[in-house]
Amino acid sequence: MARFKFLATTSVLILGMAGAAWAQATPPAASPSAPPASSALSPESDAGSQSSAASDANAAEAAKDAAPAEETAAPAASAAVVEPTTPVGTALKAHLAAIPDDGSDEEKKEHAALAAFYGARGYVPLWVEAKGFNADARAIEDTFNTAAPWGLDSGDFGFPKLDTPAEGAEVAAEAQAVAEAELSRSVLKYARFARGGRIMRPSEQLNSNLDRKPQLLDPAVVLDGLAAAPDKGAYLVGTHPQHPQFQRLKEKYAEAIAKTGGKPNAAAKKILANMEMWRWMWADLGDLHLMANVPSYMIEVVKGGETIHTERVVVGEIGKQSSIFTRRLRDITFRPMWRVPESIKVNELWPSLLRGGGLMRQYALEVETKDGRRLDWRTMDWRTLDIRDYEVVQPPTRNSAMGVVKFSFPSQHTIFMHDTPDKWMFNSKQRTLSHGCLRLRNPLRVAELVLEHDKGWDVAKVQELAKSGPLNNEVLIEKRIPMHIAYFTAWVDDAGALKTYSDIYGHEKRVTQALEGKWQQIAKGRDHLAPVVPNKAHLEDKPVKQVATGGKSANDDFLGSFFGGGY
Repeated sequence: MARFKFLATTSVLILGMAGAAWAQATPPAASPSAPPASSALSPESDAGSQSSAASDANAAEAAKDAAPAEETAAPAASAAVVEPTTPVGTALKAHLAAIPDDGSDEEKKEHAALAAFYGARGYVPLWVEAKGFNADARAIEDTFNTAAPWGLDSGDFGFPKLDTPAEGAEVAAEAQAVAEAELSRSVLKYARFARGGRIMRPSEQLNSNLDRKPQLLDPAVVLDGLAAAPDKGAYLVGTHPQHPQFQRLKEKYAEAIAKTGGKPNAAAKKILANMEMWRWMWADLGDLHLMANVPSYMIEVVKGGETIHTERVVVGEIGKQSSIFTRRLRDITFRPMWRVPESIKVNELWPSLLRGGGLMRQYALEVETKDGRRLDWRTMDWRTLDIRDYEVVQPPTRNSAMGVVKFSFPSQHTIFMHDTPDKWMFNSKQRTLSHGCLRLRNPLRVAELVLEHDKGWDVAKVQELAKSGPLNNEVLIEKRIPMHIAYFTAWVDDAGALKTYSDIYGHEKRVTQALEGKWQQIAKGRDHLAPVVPNKAHLEDKPVKQVATGGKSANDDFLGSFFGGGY
């Protein structure tokens, strides 16, 4: 990925975007000139810390971090309703009240916002007058008609018909009211689609690993902004994401469809799907943030809009994907312990324990109670016990699967980012080699940059903690540092070149199918969050011990050959 540098907002379409307002993930209250802004024994599925399981507090924190900032803001107090004083206002009030309240949750919220907006202004129209639509309405019509370069379909936004009256006559009050309400509804729909509202629940509608949601703008804020904006068309265009990468992709998409007469070909559809996924990204990515792009197998450390470090990563196998989500970085653990995930405990270690526990000995694994009390697994009757009632851990060692450092960002996906002793994996072109977690080629450099920003620590201190500091030493992160695990198969670099990557997990295809309305064709795949259920036949199978070969580590040989995958 190229340097993530914020572009100057020189276009009239994004002129006046208020950075502070976007940091709160809402468009500004419009100023006179501003638009809105296979299984493996591997360190996967950890709850983001080395505690026994994600606590209720951690789960609540993860849920808060996962929510779009727009939806976490406290609602503004309702303004008093001002009764209409004109026939048009009276008709508009009646028409708004008659709109059926049977749409989606988002449509219901928009309906409520319209009622409050017009009620607060005495039902004075925004778009119509006695002779028909005003200039502001025509600017909105132009915005609808030019929606295609922004990745939207003009046909989704109906511009109401309003017959021009005979000379000296006026448009009937009822007709004005209907046109006014319908145009405002279309405007809110545009703003919703501009922020990803065509696919409201990606994790349910596309794939459970796509833990994203549209970053919808509050319709009440959009209406207030439009009312105050001198250029209402530009304001509406400004509801699209303001990320520089989105804007760059938009330019490439506009060029692509211009060459094909407006109909997107395969290359344009690839860009379009990536634009849609940007509509799901936090508006404020973070002053310092980590951006791991799964299809490119790279991570960037970005500060103040500038990429200050890039590094190779290993991501999840095709069948054990790295989930796509954003959470705050909670801690960095030096010399970490590995807590074995549920799926591996059930599917791999339990059968081994029933046959004597060879894998436990081979990899120096231990059993603990859920509250951390160490038990002797050799004396336990695994024919009557359920391994899910216990924790299996690998204490910190020189050859630990975790390496020397781990980055935690708790979520329901229970994956994290960590070091690995198997550096050979980073030489592969396609690095889909893990059980879901991200592995870093040089994790200490990333830790140094994060801890310098968060605590002012120098390189020597970080190196000391990694080499000789306390075991399983969690260093809590105090500042807001988002960890973005992204899925972008198209990226425009600083030189303006479009780079593309393979759709390794099929998410790009799913997004494309959804945008084309082909919902029944979407292969959602398995629900990776479903509870792990023991396979009786598997429990009765006898594991086969592996011998390290080929110059790889014993860990990798075991993980790759015995369980059919990395960790």
